[in-house]
Amino acid sequence: MDTVVVTETAGQMWTIVVVGIGTVFLCLFALVVMVSVFKAIFVREPKAAPKAEAPAAPAATAPAAARGLDGAVVAAIVAAVSAASGVPAASLRIASIERSGFNTPAWGHIDRA
Repeated sequence: MDTVVVTETAGQMWTIVVVGIGTVFLCLFALVVMVSVFKAIFVREPKAAPKAEAPAAPAATAPAAARGLDGAVVAAIVAAVSAASGVPAASLRIASIERSGFNTPAWGHIDRA
């Protein structure tokens, strides 16, 4: 009884590696193309915001300055809200700024004692 031993050469192993890596990158490229097509189809451009009569930052700094907040802090908060919401900073009006308090869960207090 004869036993057949199949041995792979180094060339065959490298071919398998290259084909596998190529398949992965081809699939990743296909996913990028699909996401780009979906974005082009389903995401609408934001409408142009109407121009405000007065910029919001100077109006927001007057009450904040009376309460002891620095104008730079208020400007940074307005910029962060503007960036997070996608609304131009000139169309925002900050009514009040209050400290949110300590919102760490109970298990997070143990190392601060």
